[in-house]
Amino acid sequence: MQKIRAVILDLDGTLYDYDALDRVAFARVGELVRERLGVSEEQYGEAFMRARKSTKKKLGETAPSHSRMLYFQKTLEYLDIRPLYLALEMYETYWGFFLDNMVLYPGARKLLDALHDKYIRVAVCTDLLAHIQHRKLRALGMMDDVDCLVTSEEAGAEKPSHVVYDLCLKKLRLTPEEVCFVGDNLKRDIKGALAAGMKAVWFNPEKKEVSPEMEQGGYSIVSDYEELYQLLNGEIQGGL
Repeated sequence: MQKIRAVILDLDGTLYDYDALDRVAFARVGELVRERLGVSEEQYGEAFMRARKSTKKKLGETAPSHSRMLYFQKTLEYLDIRPLYLALEMYETYWGFFLDNMVLYPGARKLLDALHDKYIRVAVCTDLLAHIQHRKLRALGMMDDVDCLVTSEEAGAEKPSHVVYDLCLKKLRLTPEEVCFVGDNLKRDIKGALAAGMKAVWFNPEKKEVSPEMEQGGYSIVSDYEELYQLLNGEIQGGL
């Protein structure tokens, strides 16, 4: 069996609980908009969903399609409000709360330290814009943990495109067989990693059911970082 020499981690939903922060940060922006503009929660919600949908439709599967700045700008436009009036404050409210409250999943720090102790390289591969992903990794205290970073903005494509995984391997200077990819999205993370020839681990804290297209397996499943630690401990020569 080929020795694992690097572990690539997805960021959002894999290193920390993205969904929990997103819900509260979105609510904080809603409070700001209702207070400043006097619109109802329903009006704000409908305008935001319309803005998000139209942005993704126009930009397709690209990193800018995730831009909260564009979402908030278009939200105001759909509410017939001049976009410069509040969009930047909405953006800063959202990400300000988000970044101030980010914490690694329990056990993640133990795993990262163990990987470093064994000279296993750590990479982060993530969709979204490079600027905010750098800020997230700093907020998580991972400045000394990440040997290389690949964002979909840099790659010019989003997971599961092979372009993203090829760039990871190029930066790591390793073969696919020497790399294990860990991610929380079966379609984007795991499918792409398997197609690239990597080992793959589905991080599934909510214990979601496997989608039909991924039932054939070929990957491992863990629900927390202790399980991931034990799994990688068995995969890495000499243990963690």
